[in-house]
Amino acid sequence: GGPPLEIRVTTDEANNTLTVSDTGIGMTREELVSNLGTIARSGSKAFVQEMQMQAEAGDGAGAGGDSSGVIGRFGVGFYSGFMVADKVDVRSRSAGKAAEDEGTQHEALVWESTGTGRYTISPLPEEVRQERGTSVVLHLRPDLSEYSNEATVEAVLKKYSNFVGFPIYLNGNRVNTVDAIWLDDPKSVDQEKHNAFYKYVSSMYDDPLSTIHFRADAPLDIKALFYIPSFHQEKYGMGRMDPGVSLYS
Repeated sequence: GGPPLEIRVTTDEANNTLTVSDTGIGMTREELVSNLGTIARSGSKAFVQEMQMQAEAGDGAGAGGDSSGVIGRFGVGFYSGFMVADKVDVRSRSAGKAAEDEGTQHEALVWESTGTGRYTISPLPEEVRQERGTSVVLHLRPDLSEYSNEATVEAVLKKYSNFVGFPIYLNGNRVNTVDAIWLDDPKSVDQEKHNAFYKYVSSMYDDPLSTIHFRADAPLDIKALFYIPSFHQEKYGMGRMDPGVSLYS
């Protein structure tokens, strides 16, 4: 039971907040401490240490000691919230067995910090609703109030999160409505789908002159989709075209 797996983004200009919620498994008090307590105890440091151990144990061909892969993992992305917020609240209700073992399966918690190295964890007031999952509330800095504006956030989501695998709702409205067809088997995507997808990502009205769609799984797992436009607007004095290659992990 429970709500479907999805991401919900809510803007509140009156209170200058931006809230990002999911309907996942949530976190217990222990998990809030271990995952959000400090960067030293976060999964990010453990991830880097594990890669270093693998590199030392092997010939370095696998992990290679390269820590660039830490970006976007564990606590690194979360702590970037303090770049735009004076205060961050993390509200969570766990759905896992760990919560049952602690006898707090019905208790929602709130982790609060101003990014100064200290935090508090307390029961979430009953009047504040929190379903199974986690909500991150950013109390935005006054000079960054633009991110409490729905139109601004919608533009950011469509540019950077349009092909996230889970539904994203902004103030109740679905944002990511186009499937990432480059993940599909090239043989299963016909030219009509390619034409429609090309027009969506390029904001053009022509059909692509040529389409390159391939997948490879060795030595790297790569899924590539490349379109060559049939219309060259620079040729007709309509201004310089911006590069159109995007990378998704």
